[in-house]
Amino acid sequence: MEDCHLVFYYSHESCPARAAALPVIAWLCRERKIEFDGYFSVRPSLAGIGDYLPFAGNRHEEQLYFLTNFYEKILYISMSEGEQVPFERFFDARGFPAIRHRSSELVELYIELFERFGEVFPKDAVVYPSRDIDFPQEAVDLGSFKIPGRSRIDTFFYPEIFYRKTLGMHLEAHDRQFERLRELGVKKLYLACCGESAKERFERLGFEVETIEELNDGETLLSLTGKISRRWIDKGKGIALGNDPITLRWTAKYLREDILPLAALKSMPESVPVIAELAGKTGNNVVWGSQVYDDVVISELSKKGIVLVLAHDVEIGVTIRDKVKLPSLWLKEAKAPWKDEVSDDYLKQKIEDGCLPISFVNYAADLGHLPVLPRYLDLHSMKEIKDGIAFPSNWWEFAGETLEQFFIPRDMGGIFPSGEILLSSAGLGVATEAKGYLPRDTYRDSLLKARESIAMHCGKGNVPVGHYSFQDACPGYRHGSAEPDYTVLEEVGFEYAISYKEEGEWPQVLYDSGRLIVLNQQTEHWSFDPMNDVKKWEKRFSGTYSGVWVIIGLDSPFWGMTPCYFGEASKGLDLTILEKTMKYVISGGDSGRLFLLKPHELVRYVRLLRKDTRRECNE
Repeated sequence: MEDCHLVFYYSHESCPARAAALPVIAWLCRERKIEFDGYFSVRPSLAGIGDYLPFAGNRHEEQLYFLTNFYEKILYISMSEGEQVPFERFFDARGFPAIRHRSSELVELYIELFERFGEVFPKDAVVYPSRDIDFPQEAVDLGSFKIPGRSRIDTFFYPEIFYRKTLGMHLEAHDRQFERLRELGVKKLYLACCGESAKERFERLGFEVETIEELNDGETLLSLTGKISRRWIDKGKGIALGNDPITLRWTAKYLREDILPLAALKSMPESVPVIAELAGKTGNNVVWGSQVYDDVVISELSKKGIVLVLAHDVEIGVTIRDKVKLPSLWLKEAKAPWKDEVSDDYLKQKIEDGCLPISFVNYAADLGHLPVLPRYLDLHSMKEIKDGIAFPSNWWEFAGETLEQFFIPRDMGGIFPSGEILLSSAGLGVATEAKGYLPRDTYRDSLLKARESIAMHCGKGNVPVGHYSFQDACPGYRHGSAEPDYTVLEEVGFEYAISYKEEGEWPQVLYDSGRLIVLNQQTEHWSFDPMNDVKKWEKRFSGTYSGVWVIIGLDSPFWGMTPCYFGEASKGLDLTILEKTMKYVISGGDSGRLFLLKPHELVRYVRLLRKDTRRECNE
């Protein structure tokens, strides 16, 4: 294996042996200091957003092709039940070696793997069920939205295989495979949730057997994964939250970074103290994964000082993408979008003419929102479109080569200066920022780390000057139920922020220290009918010709992710509706008064208004 620099593993959701080999590959690679990654084709966790992996729409193949430029020799391993194996033709064309087997040939895969690594075949294996298992207490029923109380659990046993340095085997494998293991020198099987009959089966086959985990009455995904993670907490450097497909998709990262799994569906609210306990023991308050369906849990975790990196399941293809670091070169010297804007004279004339500025701000605070980016760039291919988009620092880790388009002029193929980047929520991830939720010091430190990370990629001068929160005044989407802490944003160095305080109300300056100015938005949280919202405020301001403006907040996945941009699972919003709304503003609207500004331009407009107190108007 001296000539191998990366091992890339593929499997798919329905494969019985999908989760077995990757932890084995991981411990072999760690010993040899070889990089590895794993790609699993899975269905989206939430119903109604696509039947299977939106492979092309989320650019997974492009991510892989990009990655392979940085590794001279790659070993491709696939565990697939079908003949149509993704990426195989590409790797073959590159002349890279491959190991390819079905689940019925798992032992043969191991034989090839250990021969290639030149390692002694292990003496033991972890065995677990791969079938669906009933967890009735995890069933979610919210009327039209339901999640069945069933799950596979093979996904969650990767720590048992990885830290014991054993093989992994699914319980459903034929006796012939276990007999072959015995012939190869495997003597002991560690049984995880296999039941008494399995113990008897393997003893008859001549193995020493030890039960390491059992399914108890009333077991939940949370209680099961909690036991696994507690068993290995001394090895852990972080905690992940999710379900079966989410954990499966990110297993490679969790193995690389010693992140331990927790899973929950209906038990999601009970996960909060467990996450807080285990995250505290690892010393890492940034939790990877997903809230699955329960946004309220984010607020409760925030009280415990937890910041969530919401990666989800089908959105990111290559989990090791963040290991590739591009040199900054010209990017550190490039002009930021907020340094190339309309002039003060232009804004003053608009004020004098009684015009009404409109600014669109897109919320994209999850790493899992990253597939919005290509659609966002598509939108900006149209003349005069301009807006803002708020995303976390980790977008730079997973799509830095695409984000440079924000700094490349249009005549050179980019979108500069029409798209303005803001930093979202807690910077490193998502949290409820309101007072009494994410502790002030944690909020501050998370934002500072995020800004430092961005500066490493594109220079201090290109770190966003604007901030867009998640729930700074509305924990659990309870509007107006808490107070923001704008002083944290000021300390960190932001020039402006858009807040959910007084959301959907008459435009107001909520805070102005001279260094930081905070504006409310004219939508209640996010708009799912932007044309109607724009026209509503246009009509409402028909008799007001001074001191008003409109900020439209948008939840970007609902117009920019596949298949939402077709109007599926999008609450009625799609990409064409947004495009038509922005063009309506550009045209002046029915009143002829409307004009489009980027968020920072709007802030400058408001500051000019405040200099002329005769024109500042509050209802």
